[in-house]
This record gives sequence, C-alpha cells and structure tokens, in this order.
Amino acid sequence: MEKIIEAAINLIEPKMTISFGGGSNVGRLLKEVAQQKLDITVCTPSEVTKKACQDLGLNVSELDQIKQIDLGFDGCDSLDENLNVLKSNGGIHVFEKIYAQRAQNYIILAPKERLKNKLDPNVFLSLEVIEAAIPQVIELVTELGGQAIVRQSSDLAGIVRTRLGNGLVDCTFDNWDDITEIDQKLSSFNGVVATSYFHDFVSVALLSDGDKVIQKGKLK
Repeated sequence: MEKIIEAAINLIEPKMTISFGGGSNVGRLLKEVAQQKLDITVCTPSEVTKKACQDLGLNVSELDQIKQIDLGFDGCDSLDENLNVLKSNGGIHVFEKIYAQRAQNYIILAPKERLKNKLDPNVFLSLEVIEAAIPQVIELVTELGGQAIVRQSSDLAGIVRTRLGNGLVDCTFDNWDDITEIDQKLSSFNGVVATSYFHDFVSVALLSDGDKVIQKGKLK
C-alpha cells in the first residue's frame, strides 16, 4: 500500500462518516477502503467519485441523510504553508465547500510538490458565476489587475456548465500575495456563487514525498 494511502487509512475509525472528494489519491484511497471493507458511512460532493464508489460496491449517503462528517478527504491543485488551497480544475468547488464545512477534519492528499510558501500563480482561481453576471465579473477581475476567461467545453460548443447550470470564469494574476482580499471582493460580487479558494478549511495535509509522508497541520 502506498504510504500516503496508508496514512489516510490510519485516520479512519469504525462507524465514522467519511467524505471523499476527487483526485487520483482519493481514488486509490477509495479502492483500499472497499478492499478492507471498512465499517464507515460514505458521502461525496463529486458525481465522478459517487460513480466510482458504486462501482466498488460502496453505498453512498446523501448529505441530508447524515448529521456530521468526521473526515473529509480531497485533493488540491495548489497548497500554501497556511494550508489554504486552490481547487480549480474540477469546477465543483460549490459542493466541495458545502461538504468541507460540514467536516470535523478536512484532509488534503497531495504530492509534496503542490506545497509552496505561497499559492502557485500558475494555478488559476475559478469562479462559478450565474451566466448573466459573467461580463460584469470579468470587468471586475480586470479592474483588480487580473485576467479572466470563460471556461469553454471541449466536447460541445459553448461554455462549461456546472451541476447548477452556471458558468466557470478562470482568473489569473501575477501572483497570489493578495488572494484573500481578491477572493473576498469577487465572492461578494452579485452573481458569483462560489470560488475555488479554500481559506481556513483544511485541518491536515498529507503530502507524499517518495517513500514517506509529510503531515502538515493536526486533527481537531
């Protein structure tokens, strides 16, 4: 078993309710959970992960069926020393945040290279935006000194649409030194549903470093 998967499994106790987000590490963790037939309740914000759970024979509970999430496992695109993360590529951050804020401990599984002193400026900040507000949101990003593009579908003509039917606006800046302030301004703008910046959500990061695992943070 990979060390990062072993470290994650060691945090799981019988009868826990566990949320599984997305990413390759979470996928491998799910396979180990199914193989060990752990006595847990499983939930997920991801339709892709839900399908993977069902394929592995794991029953998935909906959020309204559970009272508390003990542990939430997820991946990220970038992580800083304060355990703030960008989760931009998947575009399901609305649901990921709903599950993360319900979790007693929200745990990131990632390669060590994702951790930097500051968030990686090559990773964009993604906004879920009601379609009518997209032009104004792009103007605001420009006023704040950034660039914004509407994410386009590779399979069909038109924009990528979220599960809620909204668009995704991907924003880049020269750096993320002021990301908390930028995120607050964008989050409060009418028509922005949520952003992919997770500030003060993460309890622990388990980072794979060859044949060892580095743990940042601690469980509550």
